[in-house]
Amino acid sequence: MPHVRRTLSALAVVLALAGTASAEPLFTLTEDGQTYLYRARPGDHPSAVAEMFGIATRDLPGFLAANGIVDPTRVGAGFVYRIPNDPVRALTERTTALQSENAHLVAAATADRERMQGLVRAADESHEAAAEAEGRAARLERVAALWPWARAGLFGLLVIAIAAVYTAVAAMRRRAQAERYARTLARDLDEKRRSALAERQESARRILDLEARIHVLETQLKPRVVISGRSGS
Repeated sequence: MPHVRRTLSALAVVLALAGTASAEPLFTLTEDGQTYLYRARPGDHPSAVAEMFGIATRDLPGFLAANGIVDPTRVGAGFVYRIPNDPVRALTERTTALQSENAHLVAAATADRERMQGLVRAADESHEAAAEAEGRAARLERVAALWPWARAGLFGLLVIAIAAVYTAVAAMRRRAQAERYARTLARDLDEKRRSALAERQESARRILDLEARIHVLETQLKPRVVISGRSGS
């Protein structure tokens, strides 16, 4: 930059003058190193001081205003000029910019690292999901391979179930028939028992009638037997 080169040239001139002058320094620096402090000597005009430090003529009004000089002809010896140290200021600004850029880069790197970690986690989860899907597919393949046998087994179970139902229905029918036959047989036996009872009652009645008749006959015949006995005697 031209003004930096001019400042460095003026600084070299000032240093050369300082080497030939007394032990008192011509200028000092502020603690931050961004500003020269020059104490004016007798006969120093502000424009000469500005030129000595490499300040261009077009920048002279700004230089005077920065130092609070309204009338350049009334600046006496001992006045302390404040001249910006452009190289240091540029370096400071560059350092600040670099620090800010470095902070942005660190933040971006942190964000990239977090994104990378997220991508790694997502990749791990995807890998686990893929492994689980592969396992599920393998299980489905095994099931598909066993399906014909399972279908045959289900068909066999269905046939067995149908046969069991048919057998149960047939057994229920046979049981119903047996129950009907048992009820018919019981009715027949009951009727025969009633008939036999009626026949026994009828036989008993007849026997009683016969006994009654015999008794009547005996009663009728008994006296005659007695009389015939007496006659014989």
